[in-house]
Amino acid sequence: MKQILKGEAVLSLFIMAMAGLAPNLFPAAQAGLAKLSLLGRAVLLPSIALLGAALIVASKLGYGRLVNRAVAGAGAGFVATAGLEVVRAVSFHFGGMPGDMPRLLGVLLTDRFMLGPSAWSDILGWGYHFWNGAAFGIIFTVLFGRRSFLPVQLYALLIGVGFLLSPAVEALGIGFLGLDMPAMPITVIVAHVAYGAILARLINRWVYSGGWLLAESSGERPGKLVGSPA
Repeated sequence: MKQILKGEAVLSLFIMAMAGLAPNLFPAAQAGLAKLSLLGRAVLLPSIALLGAALIVASKLGYGRLVNRAVAGAGAGFVATAGLEVVRAVSFHFGGMPGDMPRLLGVLLTDRFMLGPSAWSDILGWGYHFWNGAAFGIIFTVLFGRRSFLPVQLYALLIGVGFLLSPAVEALGIGFLGLDMPAMPITVIVAHVAYGAILARLINRWVYSGGWLLAESSGERPGKLVGSPA
């Protein structure tokens, strides 16, 4: 059992590391480390491929708990991002946001900032935006498994605050924490509350184990995936 837990822990840490790369690429680009178009090719795509490969290995080795957590976390994070987007889109419509974030991500990924968005850049921008939401879901569920509402909500708020503190917000020209545009930080916090609420709900429906990743599982069936009961 200890050997199984060791192998599962190594794969878990690798999967979280690969998931954690994507959300940091936009802030890194805004900090001037490299163009997002370059980071997308050199980091984003390989990280997604390696994460998928790690899940295949985990499935082959019988790490059902890890596979369930990662797949459920990705799905929950993806859906929760839709809730976040409802809040962001409404605020953007009424002038509460400095720009359309998914479209901005798209033009940066395709190096079309001066040319403006295209259908392809919009697809990539929205895809990257939703993958970030899925990645945050993966990180939480792989590390902690099924949790009550409060820890998930605190996690979502930390993501929002982290974004406000990142170089991405400063690069938008709206001051520290976006305080030169007060509606913007309010929107970010409310949007992440919505994200956290949906994430918590779905985690508790789809993840069938609790405890952090080094905790020994009991009575779990390795072959089960999303939606399996405890």
